[in-house]
Amino acid sequence: MAYSSIRIHRLVLFFLTISSLLLLRLFYLQIIQGQQLALAGLNIRVQGLQVDIARGEILDRNHLPLTNTAEQYSVIIFPGQIENTPTQIFRKLNTLLDLPNEQLDSISHGIHSGEYPFRLSKDIGSDTAKRINELKIPGVVAVAEKKRYGHGILASHILGYINSADNRGVSGIEGMYDEFLRGNQAEYVAALVDADQQIIPGLGYKRLKLTANSRENYIVLTVDRQIQKKVETIMDRTIIKGAVIVMKPTTGEILAMASRPSFNPNYLSRYLDQDSAPLLNRAISAYHPGSVFKLVVAAAALENKTVKMNDIFWDPGYIDVNNVRFQGWDYNKAPIGQLTLTEAMAHSSNPVFIEVALKLGAAKLIDMAAKFGYGSKTNLGFLGESDGNLPESDQLYPGDLANLAIGQGFCEATPLQVAQTIATIVNDGIKVDPYIVSLLTTPDGEVVKKFQPKQGIPVISRQTAEKLRAMMAAVTQYGTGQAAYVEVFGSAGKTGSAETGRTNIAGTSINHAWFAGFTPLTSPKYVIVVFVEEGMSGSNVAAPIFHEIANDLLKN
Repeated sequence: MAYSSIRIHRLVLFFLTISSLLLLRLFYLQIIQGQQLALAGLNIRVQGLQVDIARGEILDRNHLPLTNTAEQYSVIIFPGQIENTPTQIFRKLNTLLDLPNEQLDSISHGIHSGEYPFRLSKDIGSDTAKRINELKIPGVVAVAEKKRYGHGILASHILGYINSADNRGVSGIEGMYDEFLRGNQAEYVAALVDADQQIIPGLGYKRLKLTANSRENYIVLTVDRQIQKKVETIMDRTIIKGAVIVMKPTTGEILAMASRPSFNPNYLSRYLDQDSAPLLNRAISAYHPGSVFKLVVAAAALENKTVKMNDIFWDPGYIDVNNVRFQGWDYNKAPIGQLTLTEAMAHSSNPVFIEVALKLGAAKLIDMAAKFGYGSKTNLGFLGESDGNLPESDQLYPGDLANLAIGQGFCEATPLQVAQTIATIVNDGIKVDPYIVSLLTTPDGEVVKKFQPKQGIPVISRQTAEKLRAMMAAVTQYGTGQAAYVEVFGSAGKTGSAETGRTNIAGTSINHAWFAGFTPLTSPKYVIVVFVEEGMSGSNVAAPIFHEIANDLLKN
């Protein structure tokens, strides 16, 4: 009996071991190798072409889609099912598609190169697709596909673009959060065939998914679609090259950010050789800030008690520094004469601010500029963002310091850095980091990660911030930025006309135009920075654009 019992136990153990090994093998084949084996089976039994790749949506702060994902139709050719000659197929399709002659070569090459399906044409209308399928041409089928970027897409430089060949993000949010957005649920249009590669009767062409699971997720931005649309509509009429940023000053939330010229991510090849560089995001690219930088000079001088608000300065239209004459922008007019610091800001006096900077010294000015964020990227973390440029104080001779005082020479800043400066002044001297991503969520709305404003860093005192806001208000009330004044609500800011060192055919200096400010005057809701590349005049070009954007936002 004992011997028999031992044999039974051994037999049970043997079968348990075999069963466990079989289960492990089944688990390996079904779960671990399932997708690869499905692909292998697809290649044997199915002639398929990938038509849709899952990718999560990018939404605005109100959960409205920004990509405008749309539906398009494509014509797919299955060479293994072709019964007609390429010329016959071309003639039949040409009655509906108006194909160029080069497409005949594409059809011929595709048919003779093997049995792999290929896409002949895309972005055709639904009616045309229906009529093509009604022709029932063997080996030809029109199918619906998702188009990642639909008509009227907004915020191209924020969203960025993907490489459609592998569904990978390249720039913007698409690139920064590629792994989070990219799913694994590929969809195929396929011809189900038998061993002789002939379509199985009754099955025909099908859409197949390899798995029911998908990892793609959604990203919610701080951007407001309505504000973004208003900004871009105005820019399309007023700015050939440049950028606009709208920021919430208390939190650093980017409500709108746009660059011109823009681009359509569906047709990237069109923009690669254009001199205007449409793919460049000018909102995060560095340029001379011009007289906008005078706000930093004033902040440094007041914080270090180098000047007082009631000091009187003299502006004869120029100032000589080491035998080099620096002229005011209004040199051809009569000398302004006596000015307070507020009046010097309002009239954007070069001689006064150069005098102040020389009295202050390079070290203190550079230190203040660095605190505001010049010379280093913001914490936005955006792909392609420039550091700008801020020189070392010991590298500046008096002439260099004079240039720095008026935002020229070695000084370069991005529109985003300038927006951060204005927000710091509005926020009583507390610098907050700009941010543009609010939430990472699953498609059903479950929050994966939430981004919140970080605690701000004191840069200047509340008293200095109040004085700077008063100076900026003077700019719009009686100074160089009167065109930016917003009735009823009020506005404040600073103009800038930054020399590029180049001249036009007439010999006139080519300048970049700036206006950076906030609105309303009481409890400001918006920081708005307008930059017009080669716009010539901050007063005449950038300031009116600021006014139109601010007025449009506030009236609603």
